[in-house]
Amino acid sequence: MRIWIFLLFIFSALPVKSQTLAQWSQLVNWDGVSHWSRYLRTHPAYQGPNALPVPRVGNGRIDSSFFISAGGSFHFSKGDNTQNYTVYANYCLVKELISMDIYWVPFEYYQLSHAMKEERRIYPQFYYDKKGEGEIHLNTNIQLLKRWRKYIDLKARIGYRFPTGSGFGAARDIDAPGYYFDISFGKPIRHSALTWTGMLGFYSWHIESDKNNQDDAILFGTGLVWDKKSWRIETNVAGYIGYLEDSGDKPVVFRFNAEKRIKRFGLLFGFQQGLHDFDYSTGELGVKYIISR
Repeated sequence: MRIWIFLLFIFSALPVKSQTLAQWSQLVNWDGVSHWSRYLRTHPAYQGPNALPVPRVGNGRIDSSFFISAGGSFHFSKGDNTQNYTVYANYCLVKELISMDIYWVPFEYYQLSHAMKEERRIYPQFYYDKKGEGEIHLNTNIQLLKRWRKYIDLKARIGYRFPTGSGFGAARDIDAPGYYFDISFGKPIRHSALTWTGMLGFYSWHIESDKNNQDDAILFGTGLVWDKKSWRIETNVAGYIGYLEDSGDKPVVFRFNAEKRIKRFGLLFGFQQGLHDFDYSTGELGVKYIISR
């Protein structure tokens, strides 16, 4: 009994990282009036990995198949380790002309260090939060200039991000809508299974600021796709550059994705490395099922 009392005393004396309202007020220099949300920085560098992800680089073609995929992602960084489920689906409305796809993070689990929580100005009420739900991204894709397909594929994408996340207070999502528009291309490289791909567009999202209501950015990306028989391998660099200086709104990432096709199934593997304003290394595993082609 004495041993248990001694151990309880020892553990109770150990320092535990936490944050009080007074500490938070001093950290953000609170004016005593403004809502805590006004002090959050709703930019990629100060949010979770699923808050403002860089849109995927298109290949200029409409995917005419109807499929659904599910997987898990593992994000690692100094002070923020995150695991989440992902669901992705594609449906073709008009073959080789119009399609829609949706991306959703239904569950996210995260662990942040005290230093990271202070850097992101997390309010004491959300200090111990560890799980939440991500936002939904819906894209409409339209094939452009089909008569040019002999030389190059062109596709327009209109994307909208719905504010469905549940982790705003813990700096996991921005709890606000956003949209993007881009044109992607795919240029086959002669006598090979390689295709040069790229995109260029515009990205905008709402931010918490007394000076600006939204941030606007140039969206870009370029890479290569190797597609032969049952394998598809893709690598690219992509990002967007916001116009606000020193705000963390210029994320750039390197991506590598591979898919092994087995009849109606696909085994998915992905790796992503943040290069700027996105300090995460990410691994992803998933499975894809093609309902119809």
